[in-house]
Amino acid sequence: MHSICVNNGSNTITVPDGNYKKHYKNINTMKSTFFFTFLFFFSISLSAQDKDNILTPEEFEQGWELLFDGKSLKGWKAYNGDTPKTWSVNDNAIYCNGTSGGDDLMTVDAFGDFDFKFQWRIPEKGNSGVIYRVREGVQWKKPYQTGAEYQVYGEEENFSKTSVGSLYDVYPPSTDKKIMPAKEWNSGRIRISNGLITHWVNEVVVMQCQIGSEDWKSKIADSKWKDNPFFMKSSFGHIDFQNHGSEIWYKNVKIRRLK
Repeated sequence: MHSICVNNGSNTITVPDGNYKKHYKNINTMKSTFFFTFLFFFSISLSAQDKDNILTPEEFEQGWELLFDGKSLKGWKAYNGDTPKTWSVNDNAIYCNGTSGGDDLMTVDAFGDFDFKFQWRIPEKGNSGVIYRVREGVQWKKPYQTGAEYQVYGEEENFSKTSVGSLYDVYPPSTDKKIMPAKEWNSGRIRISNGLITHWVNEVVVMQCQIGSEDWKSKIADSKWKDNPFFMKSSFGHIDFQNHGSEIWYKNVKIRRLK
């Protein structure tokens, strides 16, 4: 019986000459299967990206606005600055490279009462935050001097007043909070209406408080903001993404103005 050497692209295989056609057909079948499997998962990936950074018909009707188009930082600026140095667009998301001491990224527009939705992913033990009711000016060096922070952190199970979803150092999140593993996407939401602040993590309400209430005053007195006369005293402000020295990605950033 004679044999034939067949090159399959990476290795040379010796097969009986009578089985050559069958072997060649098997190789082509394997290549075709791989090709169509690749196309299938590639199309799923594209489909998922196509659903990011857009408004649904329901959101459009309800008055939501898209704050990030997935392509540029139009509508955003550096806090107390102009062009951001540590923020860019990466993988259809707003991305911070984590340069220590770098700038925060802030909306150009300011908002009064609002409903704000976003998604984030962050490395393990990475640190960031969404700060709202932020005011700019030479008298304020940092956004948190005027605004409250929704804490974003790369953690697993933590319910302290500095953990994910907390109103940082003032109100802790509830124990109903569930966090996805590091570098997986989580969803967040912040609503402020008539002084009532609500935080969501992955579609679960984890914190609610009323600005100016006795409980609010007590919590502020027991926080690092106790001697800050500007903290959450403004009825409007910008929304700020914090650079706290680690990588962070944000996408599907949307807002609905309540007044």
